[in-house]
Amino acid sequence: MRIARIFAVAALALIVATLPTLSATNKNINVILFSWDGVQREHLKECLSRNELPNLAALIKEGKLVDIDVTSHATDTKAGHAQMLTGYDPETTGVYSNSKFKPIPVGYTIFERLENTLGKDNITTVMLTGKTHHIGNCPPAKPIKPETLDPGYFPGTDSSPVSGYNTNKPTVKNPNKAKIANKAAQQNKFGEPWYLVYKNIDVWDGEKARNADVVGKLALEYLDKYDNNRFFMFFHFSDPDSQGHKFGENSKEETDAYILCDKWLGEIINKLKSHGIYKNTLIYVTSDHGFDEGKKTHKNAPHIFLATNDKKIVRGGDQKDIVPTILTEMGIDYTKFDPKLPGKSLTKNN
Repeated sequence: MRIARIFAVAALALIVATLPTLSATNKNINVILFSWDGVQREHLKECLSRNELPNLAALIKEGKLVDIDVTSHATDTKAGHAQMLTGYDPETTGVYSNSKFKPIPVGYTIFERLENTLGKDNITTVMLTGKTHHIGNCPPAKPIKPETLDPGYFPGTDSSPVSGYNTNKPTVKNPNKAKIANKAAQQNKFGEPWYLVYKNIDVWDGEKARNADVVGKLALEYLDKYDNNRFFMFFHFSDPDSQGHKFGENSKEETDAYILCDKWLGEIINKLKSHGIYKNTLIYVTSDHGFDEGKKTHKNAPHIFLATNDKKIVRGGDQKDIVPTILTEMGIDYTKFDPKLPGKSLTKNN
């Protein structure tokens, strides 16, 4: 009996040792992660140098702007957001590219990690997006309406919902649109990346094509609704990618999309301040992929960024480092997770 008790205590100690631990100093921190879809790092820096992004500049002044690179997957929306919001490489998530993907396994997203570690009653998770399909939750082989496809499916045409994002009255001039939509449906053999996990997020507001003005207003509403609880919120703005595909990288239209994203960053920061919670909220702004210089594509566009008010950031790194950084700042020891996260926190001593 004594030996049995010793083994039981040892087993319990082993289980406890492998569980994520919380830091008391970070237990009240909120986080908002912004994705400005398709923002090229150098173009962003050019806009900052021209003082076109005052709210992002103010955020950086409080914290840091660092270079981030994509190294382990295709530079597109599906793969970029899968890694940005799980920390894992495609071999683990199953999301290699827009055309080669499976649903992210249950439990691997940052939303689920936070819920499971902190407790469902102790944090509110929100995922708000401005795209369909590439960052969607459609079940396997669901027929796709051509007018709802993301602009990335139709680079350089006006057949996507770029103009006004009104999918009820789409502009259709591409004769291959139905064919492309059918091919996209065939690629969805197992379900889109968020098909298995979206129900584990407190607020899933996705699978809709909408511009920054729509997403921004919804973001403010969620902050009004959940400001009394600790939160992790993800806000996705698709405008830079949409305008880049239609008009090209470094076009006036794409630059205007950056400026529109910056406007809503400022509105959201002002909302946090009006609720008295900005001082407890870390903000991170990044992108899923960059853009090919001067083109309407992002076939080889690994250069992105991370802008933040987090004063503890000390270095740049890889896209896979974003999740470990956020978990660290929220007081969670990510090194105990299984599967092991391949990235490292960008903060001091990591």
